[in-house]
Amino acid sequence: MTTVADARTDHLIGIMEMDDKLAKIRSQINSKLENQKKMALVLQTIDETLKQQNQNATPITYFVSFLTLLDQCCVENEIKDLPLATCALYFLDLVAPYAPTKLLKSKFSDILVRVAPTLTSDVADAPLIRSAIGFLESLLLAQDAKSWNNSGNFKISPKRALSALLDLSLDPRPKVRKRAQEAILNVLKKIPQGTSSKKHEHPASSYASEFALNNLITLLNENNIRLKSSKDDSNSQPKVIHNLQLITSITSSNAWPLKQITPLCDVLLEICKSADQYLISAAFGAFEGMFKSMTNEIDAAKFITVLDIIFDLKPAQNDPHLAPSWLAVIAKAVVSFSSNVNSLEILVKLPDIFKSVGTYFLSENSSIAESASQCLIAIVVDGIKDKDLLSPPDVDSKLYEQVNFVISQIAEITSDCLTVRYRSSAAFICELISTLFIKLRHRANPGFLNHLELIGNWRSNEQDGFELNEISEKVIASAISSIGPELVLQVLPLNLTDPKKVGRAWMLPILRENVQMASLGFYVENILPNVEFFQKKVENGDPNSVNTKIFATIIDQIWSLLPYFCFLPTDLQTAFTDEFAARISGLLYEEVQLRPVLCNALKNLVVTEKQRLNEEGDDIILNQQFPQAKAKEDLEYLSTTKATKLLSVLFNVYTQIPMDQRNYVAEAIEPYFNISTTEDMVSTFNKVCSLLRKALDDEIKEGSLTRDDASKPQPKNAVPKLSVTMMDLIVMMTKYIPSDSHNALLTIFNETVRIENSQIQKRSYRVISKLFEIENSDSQSIIMSLVSNIMQVFIETSPTTLPSARPQRLEALVKLIKLLPRDSLHYITGILSEVIDSTRSANEKTRTTSFTLLIEIGNKFKECTGEMIRNTLIDSDIPDSQATIQELFLMCCAAAGPEIPHQRSAAITALSCIFYEFHKELDISYQKELMQFVEVFLHQNNREVIKPTLGFMKVAILTLPEEEILPELKGLMTLFLAINNKHKNHFKSKIKHLIERMIRKFGFDVIDNCIPEEDKKIINGIRKAKNRASKKSTENTTASSSTTSSNKVGLSAYDRALYEDSDSDDSEEEVEEKPTKGKSKGAVQYISESRDIPLDLLDKKALSQISSSKSKKFNRKSIESSFKTRDGKLVIKESNDDDDDILANKDSLNAYVDAVRQGPVRGQKNKLKWKKQGASDNWDGDDDDDNKEVDSKSKNKRGGNNSKGKGGRITKSQPKFKARKKF
Repeated sequence: MTTVADARTDHLIGIMEMDDKLAKIRSQINSKLENQKKMALVLQTIDETLKQQNQNATPITYFVSFLTLLDQCCVENEIKDLPLATCALYFLDLVAPYAPTKLLKSKFSDILVRVAPTLTSDVADAPLIRSAIGFLESLLLAQDAKSWNNSGNFKISPKRALSALLDLSLDPRPKVRKRAQEAILNVLKKIPQGTSSKKHEHPASSYASEFALNNLITLLNENNIRLKSSKDDSNSQPKVIHNLQLITSITSSNAWPLKQITPLCDVLLEICKSADQYLISAAFGAFEGMFKSMTNEIDAAKFITVLDIIFDLKPAQNDPHLAPSWLAVIAKAVVSFSSNVNSLEILVKLPDIFKSVGTYFLSENSSIAESASQCLIAIVVDGIKDKDLLSPPDVDSKLYEQVNFVISQIAEITSDCLTVRYRSSAAFICELISTLFIKLRHRANPGFLNHLELIGNWRSNEQDGFELNEISEKVIASAISSIGPELVLQVLPLNLTDPKKVGRAWMLPILRENVQMASLGFYVENILPNVEFFQKKVENGDPNSVNTKIFATIIDQIWSLLPYFCFLPTDLQTAFTDEFAARISGLLYEEVQLRPVLCNALKNLVVTEKQRLNEEGDDIILNQQFPQAKAKEDLEYLSTTKATKLLSVLFNVYTQIPMDQRNYVAEAIEPYFNISTTEDMVSTFNKVCSLLRKALDDEIKEGSLTRDDASKPQPKNAVPKLSVTMMDLIVMMTKYIPSDSHNALLTIFNETVRIENSQIQKRSYRVISKLFEIENSDSQSIIMSLVSNIMQVFIETSPTTLPSARPQRLEALVKLIKLLPRDSLHYITGILSEVIDSTRSANEKTRTTSFTLLIEIGNKFKECTGEMIRNTLIDSDIPDSQATIQELFLMCCAAAGPEIPHQRSAAITALSCIFYEFHKELDISYQKELMQFVEVFLHQNNREVIKPTLGFMKVAILTLPEEEILPELKGLMTLFLAINNKHKNHFKSKIKHLIERMIRKFGFDVIDNCIPEEDKKIINGIRKAKNRASKKSTENTTASSSTTSSNKVGLSAYDRALYEDSDSDDSEEEVEEKPTKGKSKGAVQYISESRDIPLDLLDKKALSQISSSKSKKFNRKSIESSFKTRDGKLVIKESNDDDDDILANKDSLNAYVDAVRQGPVRGQKNKLKWKKQGASDNWDGDDDDDNKEVDSKSKNKRGGNNSKGKGGRITKSQPKFKARKKF
């Protein structure tokens, strides 16, 4: 119940909303748009009138005022002043929602009579009618059930107003029609006050639905009559679509009466037979509106009735028009019911739905069978909810059993679909079964194990050309990821070591791609022992034999499964024992080729558990099967019992391998740092620091740590120095050591950063970068207190930093500047010259990072605007200054002062960078001053200075406003062209590009007037190039369209007949291949059977013997006859190059490849070309015989396959010339 206080609050909120809307209109009094200005003037006049009459500006006074204004515009049911009437109705539409309901209810007849002329007048335009519709909507929303029922039989009633809206909802004007349909939706959606609780629908719903349905039927009948009389029906289809949109509005409001659902569904499904996609889309919209509107438990019975009606309208099995549409409607209906009403209720009905839809798998039309599959897949994916698939104790045992029964029924129905009877739809049915495995997950056991066995046997037959192999593997993959590899391998065992059983080595790659959250113990006990068996085979066999290589491949595939069995293993604490960890450790030392796999497995153990612990998703089944508490227990187990020992092993392996092979070991080490206890991390860190200290002392004594160490040629696979390795480990553990050890870390940085060795310096700066990435609050406070000291070290070590370590140093500075306190800005002065110099470095990474650092410095100055920069602490000769963005520009300008070309060039480059980034923070006058300052350097003779200066001028010209550049444009153009002439076109391309950009901004004519007469050729060249480019693009467009058309008609009927694929005559001596009989127009299917064992069509395995292609058997007799005479004598024929019949090769794959290689292809102008016998990559046409000699000569000149080197030796073709510079 709404209280008086709530009603008063709603009233006040409504008045505030209305005032806001009116205030917005008042602000448009000076608008350039005439209609907005007129609205504001009318409102101003009304406000003044109310003020003169001493009336308050309330919804009632506004309503009465605008209604009176509307009366003045209409005389004798005709509109005399259309613009004023439009304004009056616009304001009535705006004010009416806030007017008292009693007023709109009691004066309904009087108000409707006054509005009627605006709807019936011939001069009424769309804006007027839209406002009238909105006003009518507010009027109708205010009426109660008594008014709608019209018990007094009044001539003017709400239904009469609704009738007007219904007529307008079919109006040809789009905006009017849409507004009317929205109004109908809103009116019917709101149940009027006083309506009986038993009758949960609007009193006018029957009237509106009858109007829409009758009108639609009439339109369809008229349409059919036009079709029979062969008349144009193009005008009727839009009307049908408009009517369907009206029906969508009514169904979306949940106002369609139950008694009229049957005729509606019948008509909508009839429309779905149409080939017009717009009509079908509109019909689906009506269905969807009906389904989406029923969202409450109250609507369950109505929804079930709708579903029953739709199922009663089930079309014929082979109806290509209606069946796909009906299936799409079924999918939408079931999914809507499950999502909005009751998922469990629809789940119980799924077996009946599967039976009804499953009959379409017998259709002779493959598209209908595919639609049936897609329908059921949509129902499975979106209609079955995860909450109904949970197991006890999260759900009631009764519910669990009920769902189990439903799943078993679905399994039985789908199992019947895997018989020979459904052979033509087998691929679609397998897609459905794959989806069922993925959706049902653990609940697919045991109901779908028979499906898995049957489909697995299809794949195990390994019949060549069997088109279900791929989809069979997809089903098996879905089963592995859903019910786990343990159950799958029980049903389909690998049988790798038993030659008497069917081997399934082909399942190893499928397992690798789909295993997750499985039993690690199962892998250790049942799969891994196969390695020993095949290892013995490899050791005892010929290393060059095919079998030995196959055995080695199987070993690799078995080991490759380990990382995936370590992905959230369900039995980590029982399976990952000390014994197994010791075995892994031994293999890491002994088997070099297994190290990537083993490291990946160790990494997955921690990373997947950590992700599960930190990210609790919406997957409620996963939360039940693998709760976060289990992940936490597993990580604690690894942390307390395995982490330290495994880290020791990984450290030892890390120190033994070359630099370029360490990544996978480092990726395995870092996760164990993450889970190690604080005590273990401190102990490990201290040990590494001790080893680093000892290694540095030893290497310094030996003299191996020198400045030129990095430039020395390193032997291949050389192991780095121990000091470098220890620094790598410290970099990795920086983020994970406790804050108490940060002082020791900074001591290491302070010492190692001063060692003049690039490898050590790089890692030293990386330590600082990693340190600044720590997000722990305790660590952050300690780091912030040490920032000034760290910055001081950076300033001191600037001269000793080696060029190859400069990028890492600048990266650390980027992070350091972000944390720099407001009172330490003077340190920026100490590093700025280094940053500026780095912008002209030969190292690309150094240049890029220096630009990033400059931008960070600019942001820091913006953030700390007004703070004092105490430059005297760095250099007593530099006065203190205030932090502003202008101060940064001033510092860069000062760096351009010394007459050192490289330094000046770097300063101008830095200015270009920060000018582009921060020019919006500067006044226009300051920007012009900077431009004039840099322009001076254009007069210098040094090209190193001129090049970045031209870049700055381009940035400045393109960013400054046109009016600021135009007065200077002529002088700038003269200067640019003078530089071009002075330096002998050295800057020609750069200046040309600059002029092109200026032409884009100012136009051809402006730039042309600014160029001296003697240099006009440059702009003429630009103009000609642009014209040529546009002309070429036009020609290319025309040529492409003509080529397309010629391709369609270029082949003559003779050519098409000659090169069209034809059926081959295959031998049928050994295999009986019987085309299946049927009325289907699809591909012919063949049954492959042995003469000794006839095919049992009642056996489900028979499906694997039916294929769409003819299978071929190994022809023993033909090969024997090729090598033996009648009396058994062995005959070896000499090869004859002239007799090269490629089709005589019994290897069909090779024969096909050879045929493609030697067959004709079509080249330019549709000419046939054959491949030359002598070269694999050269093609020659049938009409180019005259050029063969020339081609062979040019080939020898180019250094082809037969080119001779010095002394007549055959040499390889020379590589093509490659430019040193990359563009």
